[in-house]
Amino acid sequence: MRRFGILVLAFALLAAACNRNDDTELTTTTTTGSQTTTTTAGPATGGGTDDETTTTAGTAGVPQYDIIAGDSGSGEYVVLIEPDTHTELDLRNIMEAIVDEYAPVTVHLIDDETAGELVLKDEPSAAEQAVLDAHYFARVVNGTTLEFLGPYAHLESVHIGS
Repeated sequence: MRRFGILVLAFALLAAACNRNDDTELTTTTTTGSQTTTTTAGPATGGGTDDETTTTAGTAGVPQYDIIAGDSGSGEYVVLIEPDTHTELDLRNIMEAIVDEYAPVTVHLIDDETAGELVLKDEPSAAEQAVLDAHYFARVVNGTTLEFLGPYAHLESVHIGS
């Protein structure tokens, strides 16, 4: 009798999963080597195809980023991330990955190339500072202290790295 109950429950779950008249989204995450791909399919719409979007990140848990300035000689790097694609956790994961990979003294994390040029200026003008306030999110100082800036300035600094 117990097997029969389990079999009925399995068929009920299968029938519920096959029901496309709901508003659920289906998400599939695939990790291959250092690439993580997430595919999200929206609910079916009368006879059409599903809406689908795909996002690819550099490594599992770390969004893509580009080092646009700096070098190991000075120990200072400027890192560019995609605009409007980051959370506090994303910023921290990126900075931890950079500290682990490059052992920098200073890292600046921005989401706009113009801010990347300004972040290294000693005394930015008021207009330049406004750009930095909007696009400069975090920095690592002394190789291990992550400070949040701009829209994230309300967050406390944290120790990262070794």
